[in-house]
Amino acid sequence: MSAGIALLSVLAAAVPTALFVLFFWWLDRYEKEPRALFLGAFAWGAVPAVIVSLLMEAWLGRPFSVLGAESASVLTSTLIAPPVEELAKGLALWGLYHWAHAEFDGPLDGIVYGAVVGLGFAMVENIFYFWSAFAESGVAAWLTLIPVRAVAFGLNHALFTAFTGLGLARARYSPSRGRRWRAALGGLAVAMGVHLVHNLLAGAGLCALSLAVNWMGVALILVVAVMSWRREAEWMREYLREEVTLGVLSESLYEALCSRGRRYWAAMRRQQGDADKAGVFKRLASDAAELAQKKHQLARMGDERGNGAAIAQLRTRIREERALLGE
Repeated sequence: MSAGIALLSVLAAAVPTALFVLFFWWLDRYEKEPRALFLGAFAWGAVPAVIVSLLMEAWLGRPFSVLGAESASVLTSTLIAPPVEELAKGLALWGLYHWAHAEFDGPLDGIVYGAVVGLGFAMVENIFYFWSAFAESGVAAWLTLIPVRAVAFGLNHALFTAFTGLGLARARYSPSRGRRWRAALGGLAVAMGVHLVHNLLAGAGLCALSLAVNWMGVALILVVAVMSWRREAEWMREYLREEVTLGVLSESLYEALCSRGRRYWAAMRRQQGDADKAGVFKRLASDAAELAQKKHQLARMGDERGNGAAIAQLRTRIREERALLGE
C-alpha cells in the first residue's frame, strides 16, 4: 500500500469524524464541557480503548479458531466485540464520572462524552478497515467502503457509547448505591445490546436494516438531547432568578442568559463592539449555566462534593465578570 493511499485513508476517517465531534461540541449548548476532558475522552476512544479491544478480542477469540477463519470472525464480531469494546470505551466514562464528578451534570453530558469516546474509537477502527480493504480487494472496494463506514455508519460507536453515558447520567442523580449501579450497568447493557444487533445484522448482510436501526437510535439520542436542552433552560430560569434578587445578575443579563437567541445576539453585539468584552460575556454565560446546574445539584443531592462552595465561587466570578463588562 502506497503512502498516498495510507494518508488518504487517514483523512477519509478523520474529516467526517471532526465534523461529528464539532456537532457534539455544539450540542452542549448551555454549559460547554472543559476542553481538556472533551479531548481526553476522544483520545481515550482513539488509543487505549482500541488497544485494549484488539488485545482482548484476539485473546478471547482464540477458542473459535478451530471452527475456521470465517466462523471465528462472525462469532468474535457478535459475541466478543460488543461487550469488550463497550467496556473498553466505558472505562473513560467511568473515569469521568468518578474523578470529574462535578462536570458530569446530566443526560446531555452523558451523551456528549459517550459520543466523543465512540467517535475516537470509530476513527481509528475505520483507518484499519480502509487499509485492509485496499490491501485485500483494491481501489474499488476501498472507494466503496469509505462512504459507508465514515458517513452512513459514522455515528455507530457514538450511538453505542452514548447509551453508556446516559446510564451514568441517571446514576448521577440516583439516591441509593443500588440504584446507581443498576442505572450504570443498565446503560452499559443497552450499549452492548445495540452494538450486538448492529454487528449481527451487518454480518448477515442486512446492511440496510442495520443502517435503519442505527439511525433510529441516533434519532432517539437527539430527542433526549432536545429534552435536556429544555430542562436546562428551565433550570436557568428557575435557579438564576434568585441571583437577580441577590445582585449577582442584572435583570437584563438574566433575560439574555435564559434565552438562547438573546444570549447569541448579546454575544454578537459585544463581538462587534469589543472582542475582549465578548470573551468576558461568554465566560459569564458559561459560569451562569454552571451556577444553575450546581444549584440544581444542591437541591437534589445536597452539598455532595462541595456544591455549596462551588456556588459561592461561581457567584464571585460572575460579579467580577459583570464588573469587567461594566454592567
